[in-house]
Amino acid sequence: MTFDYQQETKDHYKAAEVASAYHAAFAGARGWRTLPARSVAARERAVVAQFLRRIPHGRVLDLPAGTGKLAPVLAPLGGSVVASDISPAMLEIARREYDQAGCTDVDFRICDAEQITATLGQGFDAVVCLRLLHRVPPDVRRRVLAQLAACADHAIVSMGIETPYHRARRRVRSWLVGGNVGALCYESPSAARTQLTAHFHVLAQKWILPGLSQEMIFLLGQRN
Repeated sequence: MTFDYQQETKDHYKAAEVASAYHAAFAGARGWRTLPARSVAARERAVVAQFLRRIPHGRVLDLPAGTGKLAPVLAPLGGSVVASDISPAMLEIARREYDQAGCTDVDFRICDAEQITATLGQGFDAVVCLRLLHRVPPDVRRRVLAQLAACADHAIVSMGIETPYHRARRRVRSWLVGGNVGALCYESPSAARTQLTAHFHVLAQKWILPGLSQEMIFLLGQRN
């Protein structure tokens, strides 16, 4: 498939209306239309919280922070957080979410995921990177993973995993309610693991509601 990373990822999420719609999908009015997004978000938070309890987390990088989905997870930890995103519109909403969650030691920074160490430095205990790697082409993904490994001892990342089941699920969903049947930048389980193990050991992995999502979250530790 043809995927324009600049237009469909970098530029797309900078729009204020996109940031508002993204946030409303999992944090807005409750109802059956938002139930899938809210369910996936709840599962993401639960898995990230579980993985963080297994590793040092005194200083955490949340990148991309999006609109602050992880604020309720990171606030109770009592450490310091750098919430970073390429989108100022996303971070504006994230500021409110972190404030409401009671996170007092948080720094909000604009950052391109390919420039983490140059922009934010190193020395993080952990970096959490959700919902990015399935929206970047393989060459960019390799650079982002190298940056994650350079800035933190542990990483919690999600990837979109492509399987025959998920291809069929997208076709059924498109037939029932519409939507794109394309695979974005999803990877097979073996290809995903190969890319991750270039820089990390895979310590654990969990599916995020495979009936609704192709997302798998991995707990990673430095190879050296």
